[in-house]
Amino acid sequence: MKVGWFVLMLGSVLGLAAPASAQTTTLESLLEAFSGLPGLEARFREEKRIALLAVPVRSEGQIWFAHPDRLMRRVTRPEASATLIDQGQLRMQSGGRTQALSIDENPVLRGFVESFRAVLGGNRETLERFYQAELTAGEGDAWELRLTPRNEALRGFIREIRMRGHGVSIDEMTMTEVNGDETRTEFFEVNTHRRFSTAEARDLFRLR
Repeated sequence: MKVGWFVLMLGSVLGLAAPASAQTTTLESLLEAFSGLPGLEARFREEKRIALLAVPVRSEGQIWFAHPDRLMRRVTRPEASATLIDQGQLRMQSGGRTQALSIDENPVLRGFVESFRAVLGGNRETLERFYQAELTAGEGDAWELRLTPRNEALRGFIREIRMRGHGVSIDEMTMTEVNGDETRTEFFEVNTHRRFSTAEARDLFRLR
């Protein structure tokens, strides 16, 4: 008891802090941490298991997210494509063709987009508008977030979405559809402190 008191006093004299107790990750603390980040850059590998296909469909590429809501996703293999979410629109480019959809006018599309974008932006209000969110803390700073659709339109398409990560980094995202199809996306080389200059943002967040 005396030794413990002496150690604390010595730490105070030397300007050392006592060890902080580990804090359990909560949904509130996780989203608050994400809300303070400037942006994200990561590579991904994706595997989609479709009930009617014997072999999974695999792809890989890179994503960029600029706080609070701009998201760019580029697939580099097996075939190049790009998806840009910005200013209330989702624009897709593949095979030389471009398609634009209004996110706000399509509740299923909006709900799907916000499952990822609202987490990265730390927007709890938007996330819980579309999903019942349940976070489970793991060892250390590991966590798992389970999202279950709230509205009927979204429930007709998505059964659940699970995200796994540590700290303010997402390691994996799995979406299970009502029809049994499953898409698993693995993220690596994740940089959650990415800042974009005006020139970089102009170059990255556009369809070419």
